[in-house]
Amino acid sequence: LIEPNPFTVFVGPNGSGKSTIFEALEFVVKCSKFTPQEAVRQAGGATKIVNRKIREANPFLYNIKFDLYPYETSLELNFNQSIAGVSFAQSLPSRSDHERKFPLTQPDATDHFFLQYNRLFIKNISLLRIDYQDDAALNIAATNLEPVLKKVLTNKVLRAEIFEWLELFVPGFKAVEIDDRNELHWFEESSAGYFTKDLISDGTYNILALLTTVYQSDDKPQFLCIEEPENGLHPQVAGELVDFFRIMCEERGHYIWLNTHSQTMLSRLKPEETIVVQKEKGATKTYQFKDRNLHGLRMDEALLTNVLGVGLAW
Repeated sequence: LIEPNPFTVFVGPNGSGKSTIFEALEFVVKCSKFTPQEAVRQAGGATKIVNRKIREANPFLYNIKFDLYPYETSLELNFNQSIAGVSFAQSLPSRSDHERKFPLTQPDATDHFFLQYNRLFIKNISLLRIDYQDDAALNIAATNLEPVLKKVLTNKVLRAEIFEWLELFVPGFKAVEIDDRNELHWFEESSAGYFTKDLISDGTYNILALLTTVYQSDDKPQFLCIEEPENGLHPQVAGELVDFFRIMCEERGHYIWLNTHSQTMLSRLKPEETIVVQKEKGATKTYQFKDRNLHGLRMDEALLTNVLGVGLAW
């Protein structure tokens, strides 16, 4: 991906590899946050990662350079399908004993933008590897929505912004709160009482989770990869989410990447915000359209009429 846009949406047929791109990013971050061994274990073992078409050991290389530190950390992973094993080689520059301390163990390093990566697939419990239930950030399935949203709502400025977006996305919205027992209370204009989590729609819950993940870092930029945010949403709301995510990237410095099957969302995209993913001879390929002139066509029209030349299911 060459200089991808901060707000980027991946589209393409089922099974083309859209989620795999997000999984790969998540894997690299876990190698840095934890250890390569732990990242492989959380992924389900080496056989879940290695390319099945590779029969000989091939190295997977990545390099991270932190601009806040004089370190450059290189990590080489060798996947060998024949023995289903993984070997690791990690190197640091030659420094004094104090300087050789791995930079991620320093407190300030955890604030680095690269480590603010979060992947979200709301209510997809099968993807939970670590079931975080604290208020630091939503886990991948957003099962800890209440403590994270409660923390966000303590900030009066963020609370006001979130309420404004909820008024746009959910007709009749009045207020939302989290009580001392971490129980969600949803208020509507037409009702004197409140609704608990089990009484609100899946779409409403999803909207709350999407807003929470964007605002959960306070004023720190995040790298968010969100899968199928349109689930349970009215098409009009799904379209408005495109503007919301675009604004959040511009105003808060986020990188927000989505994958979607929503034609409504696709219709609102600019060419530079769109990446088409498709599988060719077993390999995932990506196509960017930064300088593409669509001559007035919407992105969904260009894709579905094959003007782009890629991305159709058949």
